[in-house]
Amino acid sequence: IGWGSRIIAILVAALGIAGIAVWLFAFGGINSFDRPTASAPSDTGGSPPPSDAELQAMVAAVLTEVAPTLTPVPPTDPPGEVRLTRPPPTATAPPPPPTATPVPTVTPWPTPTRTRRPQPTAAPRPTATRRPHQSQAVAITHTSALDWWPAWSPDGRRIAFTSFRNGDSDIYVMNADGSDVVQLTNNHDSDRVPAWSPDGRRIAFYSDRDGDWDIYVMNADGSDVAQLTKNLDDDGVPAWSPDGRRIAFRSNRDGDMEIYVMNADGSDVVQLTNNHDSDRVPAWSPDGRRIAFYSDRDGDWDIYVMNADGSDVAQLTKNLDDDAVPAWSPDGRRIAFYSYRDGDWDIYVMKADGSDVVQLTNNHDSDRWPAWSPDGRRIAFYSDRGGDWDIYVMNAPP
Repeated sequence: IGWGSRIIAILVAALGIAGIAVWLFAFGGINSFDRPTASAPSDTGGSPPPSDAELQAMVAAVLTEVAPTLTPVPPTDPPGEVRLTRPPPTATAPPPPPTATPVPTVTPWPTPTRTRRPQPTAAPRPTATRRPHQSQAVAITHTSALDWWPAWSPDGRRIAFTSFRNGDSDIYVMNADGSDVVQLTNNHDSDRVPAWSPDGRRIAFYSDRDGDWDIYVMNADGSDVAQLTKNLDDDGVPAWSPDGRRIAFRSNRDGDMEIYVMNADGSDVVQLTNNHDSDRVPAWSPDGRRIAFYSDRDGDWDIYVMNADGSDVAQLTKNLDDDAVPAWSPDGRRIAFYSYRDGDWDIYVMKADGSDVVQLTNNHDSDRWPAWSPDGRRIAFYSDRGGDWDIYVMNAPP
């Protein structure tokens, strides 16, 4: 039985006993001197008051009803004593404190250490001089396709170039002012980098029309195409010797790009350079005694020159940026090239010994592949400064 029920029973018993006592006193009490006689009328309707035995029986009945709600005192208490005791509440164990989720230890990301490539010791080169006002370059092609790799005809009246305007790269020719464009090759493969023979009658180029890159030659009108090299490697970028008897080119037939030379009919191939780096884009000096090229043999792309037999290699430029594609001036005194040394590709020129470097173009686009006009007064190149790759022409420095 709960404590609420027990307390209610005790109150009922107490009220009953109090009621009996009041009733006894009201009707004369228990003693004989204040009990009314049996014949006296009653205020309750005439019922006679209970006798002592009846009262005792009533008290006993009340106690009998209440007794089950009373808890006996443990044996340590005097025998027979009945005490109302409140059972100790059942102790409810407090909920365990929430387990704290361990905070993961954050290991800071290690700061990478940049290792700079040691710069080889080399003789200091003059700092390129920027021209505050470069010659105005004029676009002579205007298409949304790619027009690349210009090459002047020996008489200076025409420029051959490569274009993607028909969906794949083919060889085209136009007048020096950009007019009268004529397509010379037309196939679904790639024909690239035209080079005029010194007499202006033929054009060499390289193509993958047989499944790999090889050197081809054709008449200046696009007829009579002949394949000069045939192997499973990459032969490209032909350059005629000034006497028209030989063609230099670059090839990876020994596993990396090297400079080779062969007769103009494709016979007698001779390797001129041999190292584990890349040597590219040979250019004959006007007297035919030297060949310039660019290479990454010192870790950066720089301009080099060597004798026509591959001996006596000399480095002309030295910086941590890239210098590429040398082109001799017609008098052999200067070499144009393009470089990334100011943060974008621009055209530069220097003396043939690598001194007196001068910047010719200066913009935030890419100007590449310089080519001197036969009279030395103009330089053609290709650029994306108009949003598309087009052929441009500018005046050469005096």
